[in-house]
Amino acid sequence: MTSTNRFNLTRSRALRWLDDLPGREVAFTLYIEPGTGRVEIEKLLAQALDRGETLDALAEKAVASPTGAAIFYQMSKSFVIWPPFPLAGGGLHRCCEPAPFRSMLEKDWQMGLVLVRLGRYSVGVFQGEKLLAGKAGTGLVHARHHKGGSSANRFARHREKQMEYFFTRVEGHAREILAPYVRSIDYIMYGGTRDTLLRMWKQCAFFESLRPKTVDRLIALREPRRSTFDDALEEAYMSTVYEVTV
Repeated sequence: MTSTNRFNLTRSRALRWLDDLPGREVAFTLYIEPGTGRVEIEKLLAQALDRGETLDALAEKAVASPTGAAIFYQMSKSFVIWPPFPLAGGGLHRCCEPAPFRSMLEKDWQMGLVLVRLGRYSVGVFQGEKLLAGKAGTGLVHARHHKGGSSANRFARHREKQMEYFFTRVEGHAREILAPYVRSIDYIMYGGTRDTLLRMWKQCAFFESLRPKTVDRLIALREPRRSTFDDALEEAYMSTVYEVTV
């Protein structure tokens, strides 16, 4: 029977973790590209691992990752890592092979961050940890009205207009900050609640144009401010690790 423990690693901690891997007697390493199906992942694992609970557990965690996965297998304990950015290239290595994952973490990617909560936003472009351009702002969006009646309906319509205006404002500032870098940016990442972002994406065509470079995971944050860029950037480089024990 297998058990799973989940933890996150910052960029620096992940690099130190990789430094320790050679001493952990890793039998094989498997890199899996984003979008690889469960059946294909199981076939890749079956090249080096007998079918059973361990294979099922590793495949289950790997297929759920939006950015692909790196699997480091040991006899009694294995690790499935969701990298911060999409893995380019997959393959099985019958040894400990941290190099592709390390290269991803060590590179100072050019990245756009769009952080949005109703009423507040921040947009920035980074080269590694260096802020190249950024802007933060606010906009009035009233909280939901929970009472019924005609007054509540009028309030709801007014709130919808506030949201539309707010998203238009965010889009304008995002275009101002991101457009000069759109060709050189490696990745775009968003932060905030998915419901809010879905509404913004639906309304604003500029964000649709960024979709090819958008990483399919969200940065969790409470308040998008210029002062929280460092925290958001740290999370953008965060890796999620599933430790699978037999």
